[in-house]
Amino acid sequence: MIDIQSYHRPSSIEEALDLLSRPGVRTALVAGGTTLIPQDKDIDDLIDIQALGLDEIEPQDDEVRLGAMCRLQAIVENPAVPHLIQTTARWEGPNTIRNAGTLGGICLTADWESELFAALLVYEATINWLSISGKKEVRLSEFRQDMLHDGLVTSITIQKGGESAGERIARTPADKPIVSVVGRKDEMAVIRLAACGIADRPILFEPDQIEEMNPPGDFRGSSGYRRQMVGLLSQRVLTQLKG
Repeated sequence: MIDIQSYHRPSSIEEALDLLSRPGVRTALVAGGTTLIPQDKDIDDLIDIQALGLDEIEPQDDEVRLGAMCRLQAIVENPAVPHLIQTTARWEGPNTIRNAGTLGGICLTADWESELFAALLVYEATINWLSISGKKEVRLSEFRQDMLHDGLVTSITIQKGGESAGERIARTPADKPIVSVVGRKDEMAVIRLAACGIADRPILFEPDQIEEMNPPGDFRGSSGYRRQMVGLLSQRVLTQLKG
């Protein structure tokens, strides 16, 4: 049972960082509130960052900057966002979830079934965050939550050019994927592939790595089945991108 002592709703990033950096106080952030706090985590204070803004979508010449508090439904509806990102944001859940869930939450959770996270990988997403020591950024593929320390994710930057494709297998069209593969061919004809449902988080991969994969199995599909499916779906995606 989590015993929260205080709830804070800062009105500025500076105030939020001050709250996060207090020595000896165990804090947790809440944004959209669609992901439950792990029950075994000791928390003293809860910091609600919904009043900070951070929900802008800013298209630039060759990239799009998405605020960490950007709601998934706003991504679905914004034509400045690449089509694959829009589509996979829609697959994150029904509109009740999409209107609450945030892009920052997707990146921090790194759910192994998140097709949106996989799509962000092929669009070379970069995580941007602030801490009391200054600004930092790192590729999403290299980001781990413990890098934040007392920091706060402010935005995610993605590339917006190139061609993309995605293939998935699930029990029903609206269900979470058993395996999903997405791909993007950039302006230099470089193809990037990413998949979810084959590791503890969505990953970038090369086709020649498939035979070495050892996906976790569950009631929806064994490890061997998932490995076969990532191979099949990869070929379909590559055929579309090379066609």
